[in-house]
Amino acid sequence: MSSTVTKGKLLVRGSINIDEFFVLPHIVRSGETISSTDYSKRAGGKGANQAVSAAKAGAEVSFAGHIGNDGAWLRELLEGYKVDTSQLHEDPSVPTGRAMIQLSTETRDNSIVLLPGANFSTSPLPFSSLASAGYTHLLLQNEIPLASTRSFLTEAHQAGLVTIFNPSPMLSPAELESFEWNALDWLLVNEGEAEELVEILGGKKVDSAEVLSALRRVESLKGLTGILMTRGGDGVVAALGGPEGDTIHVGPGEVVGSVVDTTGAGDCFTGYFTTLLSSLPPSTPLSSSKLAAILNVASQAAAMCVEKEGAMESVPMLRDVKERMESSGRWKSEESWSGLL
Repeated sequence: MSSTVTKGKLLVRGSINIDEFFVLPHIVRSGETISSTDYSKRAGGKGANQAVSAAKAGAEVSFAGHIGNDGAWLRELLEGYKVDTSQLHEDPSVPTGRAMIQLSTETRDNSIVLLPGANFSTSPLPFSSLASAGYTHLLLQNEIPLASTRSFLTEAHQAGLVTIFNPSPMLSPAELESFEWNALDWLLVNEGEAEELVEILGGKKVDSAEVLSALRRVESLKGLTGILMTRGGDGVVAALGGPEGDTIHVGPGEVVGSVVDTTGAGDCFTGYFTTLLSSLPPSTPLSSSKLAAILNVASQAAAMCVEKEGAMESVPMLRDVKERMESSGRWKSEESWSGLL
């Protein structure tokens, strides 16, 4: 199997942070002061995490964003992961974005406080247009100014790129109602985010078992190619092809040993999914079986991610995901990876 994917060219427009980790017995409660038992500093940000995940999955990927006057080392780090940084701009007037992450030793859950920093810089990015740069897919999140997200989404749609949006943190009700959903191809949310979308855009609350079917019937989302809803330890469920399309259920990947850190699992899944999606020939319709295969690989990558500490550091290489899937029986060795990768 080739170690790179050459059929698509992915651009991730998003955030890049300096993540500061505090290990605690439990997430700090309101009014409480407790001591951290450990501290570390790493690179992070949902956009950068997803770009690195895509690179480890084999994508040709560029990251577009801003670092501050203390973030030169982040550029070198991304380049070490084979992420193109020609669209990464340094704004010397502000600090790089920060994330303060609490990690609970009791539950293995995390809590995150963000400082936007350079992620909200208004300095212009280097490139002139998405169309002239040759990108085929655009991946967006919600840790940069929404105006920039909307601008990139609209331009990408007009240029014929496949667009993927992971709206985390969730937009406000007003932002959701005015968002350019008609320019989006793929929506990727977790269960909580899906329930919020149904309540705000669909005008009703639904049982968790019905949330995906309700989400695909929301009028503004009917034109999407697909909706993915991750369910943590229960895997992922996807709606393909509008309100009457297929529903695909994929179980969680195999975790060897105990869960160490869930911080980067969602970004790992997103980067892998987008890479594998971009590897498919654009003229070939995406079948339910092909989407299920993509979700299986992305789910296994996310499961391996939680076995280690960190976000970027814990994302497995594609060859290791393949080996785990074959050894566990999730992917039989006689089956072909070539049609997917």
